[in-house]
Amino acid sequence: MTTVVRHASPTGFLARAESWLLRAEDQHNVLLGLAYVKAVEPSPDDDVFYATVEQGGAVVGAAIRTPPRKVMITELPPDAGRPLAAALAEVYDRIPGILGSATSATLLAEAWAELRSCSWRPGLKQRLYRLGRVVPPPIVPGRLRAAEEADIDLAVEWGVAFARDAGAQFVTDRASVTRWVASGALHLWDVDGVPMSIAVAQGRTPRGGRIGYVYTPREQRGQGYASACVAALCQKLLDGGLEFCVLYTDLSNPTSNELYQRLGFVPLADVRDVDILDEADT
Repeated sequence: MTTVVRHASPTGFLARAESWLLRAEDQHNVLLGLAYVKAVEPSPDDDVFYATVEQGGAVVGAAIRTPPRKVMITELPPDAGRPLAAALAEVYDRIPGILGSATSATLLAEAWAELRSCSWRPGLKQRLYRLGRVVPPPIVPGRLRAAEEADIDLAVEWGVAFARDAGAQFVTDRASVTRWVASGALHLWDVDGVPMSIAVAQGRTPRGGRIGYVYTPREQRGQGYASACVAALCQKLLDGGLEFCVLYTDLSNPTSNELYQRLGFVPLADVRDVDILDEADT
């Protein structure tokens, strides 16, 4: 029998789930990274959702939601949909979406729709890649540098453009960009003082990190800046002691998928978004 155990804090969640999640550390980067950040930067919000999915006293799955964002799930057992939906319903009247494998995300979406009398639709198809060694791209002018306070306005503007181009549900807010700058996570490819591309290193786990928010303005594309930025940032993380980097791509964008594979990223798993619809959305 599958049961769902809610945890009141990220530390409680990690105490129960960390060893299981680390068995596939690369695939579980998002959940581990979120829990690690929340454990050291407590949030005043009391509606963050942490849960383990268990069978016979053993962890077989996990879920996290940090509002207003979607529910993040691992692969789930076939009978986990209803108990996980019920646990989520104890905290939320609605959720915007789910991210996980197509099978597990659909499983939970169907259970939630039945419980809340709403509907859902398949969303963005994504692929998770892993890189252990950088294949250097062609040399282009410029250098990688950490973003500074003076770059925040531009990074926020580019974050809006990234969300628009990617069809993302949530625009990167100024507070997040400011935190990335303060922590040294946000990087730019700079050519003679002019930023050309942007990327963020986040989701730090014991052996890996995640690259995200890779964006180059349209007028600066096709020059190799994104490749140079991502390659240099990955190399920086590997040189700093990490064993691998992971990255999510939109499967509908063959250009970006080819770009990352040329840099040494190899496919790890396919995942997809599921959008939960209210009556007003249908």
